[in-house]
Amino acid sequence: MLKQILTTIKYCVLFISIFYGYEKLAKIKFKLNNLTDIPVAAIFAVVLFYATEHMRLFIPVGFLTLSCIYVRIRYRNTLLNTITLTTISLGITIFAMIISFIISIPLDYVNYKVIAQEIAMNIITAVVISLLQIIFIYSIFNVKRFKSGILIERNGGNADILLLMSILSIFLMTLFYTDNIVHSPTEIIISTILFCGLVLMVLWKKHVANSYVRQIYKRNETAYENQIREYEKEREKILNQNAELAKILHRDNKLIPAITAAVQELIATSPTSSDLIPLQSQLEELASERQQIVSLYEDKSSSVPKTGIIPLDAALFYVYCKAVKCQVDIRIEINKNSLPTLLSNVPDMTSLCTILCDLGDNAVIAAKNQPNGKIKVRLDLSSNFAVIDFYDNGTPFDEKVVAHMGRKRITTHSDEGGSGIGLMTLFEILDAYNSSYRLSERVGDEFSKCISITFDSLHCIEIISDRESIKNICRTRPEFVYKNCSSPD
Repeated sequence: MLKQILTTIKYCVLFISIFYGYEKLAKIKFKLNNLTDIPVAAIFAVVLFYATEHMRLFIPVGFLTLSCIYVRIRYRNTLLNTITLTTISLGITIFAMIISFIISIPLDYVNYKVIAQEIAMNIITAVVISLLQIIFIYSIFNVKRFKSGILIERNGGNADILLLMSILSIFLMTLFYTDNIVHSPTEIIISTILFCGLVLMVLWKKHVANSYVRQIYKRNETAYENQIREYEKEREKILNQNAELAKILHRDNKLIPAITAAVQELIATSPTSSDLIPLQSQLEELASERQQIVSLYEDKSSSVPKTGIIPLDAALFYVYCKAVKCQVDIRIEINKNSLPTLLSNVPDMTSLCTILCDLGDNAVIAAKNQPNGKIKVRLDLSSNFAVIDFYDNGTPFDEKVVAHMGRKRITTHSDEGGSGIGLMTLFEILDAYNSSYRLSERVGDEFSKCISITFDSLHCIEIISDRESIKNICRTRPEFVYKNCSSPD
């Protein structure tokens, strides 16, 4: 009876560790309702003990199966992510159990020497190993790499390595529970086939993912080359127009003042100067109007604020040209103090330019169908963290986009060339730099929404909205932090 109780406690601690590991890997924040994991773990421990009492070989598979069922029902993650993260969590739990057992060996020896009763010694040993395991699991998942979680879609390399190591741990644990390895060839063969099958599935998934990424890169490369060719044509056209305009300006800079001076001379010497006064007024009016047009042209040509960093200036100019082409009013605001912080957090210019171009492009597309479409791009500091804000007065985010963003490609403007790749790429960059994403519909009367990217190493995804549909979606995405528009920051 004591053995059954101690084994059940051991299983219960293992289930709690698996659930905790899954929640950390999936970046699910702790809430009070997470305490329900404890009674569920106790029930699963009892079920697993009696279900595998005569089939100990299936204990590791039982841990994996029951844990997958529970977290799938509780958190409604995709089936692939559920199985992958649960397998990794189980592998880490097995590792923690082995380390805890090794650490407890000296304590067990002391117990053996000090405590005479075997029952008391077994209870103390079980309690010590369980406590060490819980402490070890907690410590592992407070390491920065695990603390920020693992998103399978955007962290394939590390996730695959952890998955393979976890599968190996489960395989070795299965061998440990084999009663007699020499006289159990069938069990060994079955376990080996399952292990090899899981490894092949991981490798096949990695191959498919790599092929998909290569196709995306190739498609993006073609699209960017086409865009560059179009911009080169537009640039050549503008240069030619500027050259013609320069010739006209050069001529008029001398001609108009000369004509005006000649008319003034005629007025001064002519006896009928009253007839020439209207001509002088007309010439002076034309000269003034011309000067205003030239000044306006000069103002517009230099209206894009400069960061002094060529790639960023080029990206901002791209967004500016896109907005002008679509007849969308655009404002670009740059806090120069934010640039050193921005560059220290994200030294890769490609990532920064991708964020500016993709989100700027999306803002223009959202605003261009409005009667007075307008956007604003702002580089700023917030609590000493670099922030890039994108405002627009377009329609609110589609619910489907919010529901799937960061998980799979989705777009609501495929007729305009949208593919959803930009949003997926954005979340890859956020994951790479542990940056935070905020979608806010609390932006006042001038704009309808704002997307903020904050380089704060917190990797928080925040949605601020009063729409009930968005609130319901956030309930199915535990990694999202939902706030009402009336909630304080």
